[in-house]
Amino acid sequence: MFELAFIAVLVAGAIYIFLTLRKNGFFVTVEPSVTTTPKHLDKPLTVYYKYHLGPYQNVMKVIDEAKQVLSSSPSPVTYFGIYYDNPETTDSHFLQSAVGVVFGTEGKDLHEEKYAKELHDNGFEKFVMPKVERAVQAVQPSTGGFASFLALVWFTYSTIRKYITDNKLETTYAVEFYTDNEIDVIFPLDDANEFLVKDYQTIDQLESEAAKKRFDSSEEDSESEPEGAEETEQEEEK
Repeated sequence: MFELAFIAVLVAGAIYIFLTLRKNGFFVTVEPSVTTTPKHLDKPLTVYYKYHLGPYQNVMKVIDEAKQVLSSSPSPVTYFGIYYDNPETTDSHFLQSAVGVVFGTEGKDLHEEKYAKELHDNGFEKFVMPKVERAVQAVQPSTGGFASFLALVWFTYSTIRKYITDNKLETTYAVEFYTDNEIDVIFPLDDANEFLVKDYQTIDQLESEAAKKRFDSSEEDSESEPEGAEETEQEEEK
C-alpha cells in the first residue's frame, strides 16, 4: 500500500514538473511562419526603451526597471526587446539591444501619462516602431520566469533559425514581445533598419571606441607612475 502511494506521489510530481515546463516553453512544438500580420507589429507602436550594450542575459534588469514603474498601472503591460546582433557570431561585449515597454498603439496611449513621465525620469527614451508588412513569427508559451528564457534560447531560437535557413530568408534584427503567458519572436523581413534606435552603432564603431578606451587607459596608467620612479631607475643605472 505504501509503495503504491509513493509511486502515485512520484507520478503526480512528474506530471506537475512536465506541465510547468510546458507552460515555460519546454516540450512544445514551436512553428515559425512568414506572416503579413505579425503580432503587435501589425500597427505602429509607441515604446519606451533603454539602449543596452553587453550580454543579452543582462537585459532583464532593464525590464525589471520598467516593471517597477508600471507596477501600479491598471492596464495589461507588454514588454519588448529589439536584439540587433547574433550572439553566436558577435562578441558578447558588443551585443546591442533596445529594451523596454510598449506604451501606445496607433497613436493611442495604453497607460496614463504619469507613467510616461516616470519612465522618462528613469532614463527610458521614446521610440516609435513601424508597422511591419512581412515577418517571420514564432510564439512560445511563457510564465515570464527564467525557465521561459532558457527555453527561448535553447530551443525556440534554434527552431526559428533553421526555418529561416531552410526557406532562404534574409533577416537581421529580432524583436521579442513579452506578455503574461507568451513570448512572441518577430524577425521583420522589410524595412528592418527602421528599428534602429539612435544609440545603435556599427561593429566597427564599437571596436574603434573600445580600442580608444584601452589606449586612453594605458596612457593614464603610464602617467600615474610615481614621480620618483624615473630617478630611482637612473640611480640604479649609475
